[in-house]
Amino acid sequence: MRLIIQPNYSLVSKWAANYVACRINEYKPTAKRRFILGLPTGSSPLGMYRELIQLYNSGIVSFKH
Repeated sequence: MRLIIQPNYSLVSKWAANYVACRINEYKPTAKRRFILGLPTGSSPLGMYRELIQLYNSGIVSFKH
């Protein structure tokens, strides 16, 4: 497991969201080759989820498949 240290919550949220988006885009999901993403609950990942929403709204990542 890798430990990623960022100076604050906002930057770690952005890093994590960009990492997830990058993995999805590299996988190139299709209807027959779906990307399965397990997401944690609670308040800790909320910043990452907000960043993922922004990436989705910007067209950088899609959650279609």
